Amino acid sequence: MKKYYHFELNMTVMNILSIILFIIPFLLLFLCGYSMTLKHTGILLIGMLLYLLLHELFHAIGYALFARDKNNIKIGITLEKGVLYAACQELISKRAILVSLMMPLVFLSIITFPIGVVFHLDWLIFLSIVNFSGAIGDMLMFILILKCPKDVGYIDYDNSVGAYLVSKQDLSKIKSLGFKIGEIGEFKDKKLDATVKKFFVSKTSIIILTVLILFGIISIVLETV
Repeated sequence: MKKYYHFELNMTVMNILSIILFIIPFLLLFLCGYSMTLKHTGILLIGMLLYLLLHELFHAIGYALFARDKNNIKIGITLEKGVLYAACQELISKRAILVSLMMPLVFLSIITFPIGVVFHLDWLIFLSIVNFSGAIGDMLMFILILKCPKDVGYIDYDNSVGAYLVSKQDLSKIKSLGFKIGEIGEFKDKKLDATVKKFFVSKTSIIILTVLILFGIISIVLETV
């Protein structure tokens, strides 16, 4: 009988590790004698917003490679909760979720960082590092799922932080940094949260995004005068 396990992510642990991962690349660049010059605050701000959106889009692309029904892939922005998410409300395999977790890290950091260094694109280096540190939740989840048996499946019953894993084997003994098991139940009895929309942007997020984009545009104009 399959059971589902909700592994809850410890946000304090994630935030501490995120700060560490943000500092380390800059420290390595400094020790290697690379000098960065960051200009155009407005461009960097808008670039960060685009990078955050691309991060979730790459997750969604990863899900789309394996999901049978693409309508089960949901994207949402609730900045007032500090959350941008891509959810897959369909059970996918261990291989599928591992690929989906790594896509933003590979395409927006591992590939772009060396390109930025070689061509001295400091703005690209900065955005690559921001994405790298922001992907700590993906990395922690990747490690967690690697520890799980081959039959483990992944599904987003809702848009909560953490991971719902499904298996015939007992996952309650699995320990992984940043995670603790919350809810456990029978897979056949668990219902999807039907209120999660295919694409959702909260009203507060629209206001925040509008303000940030306007601030970015004004900064670009002032810096070019």
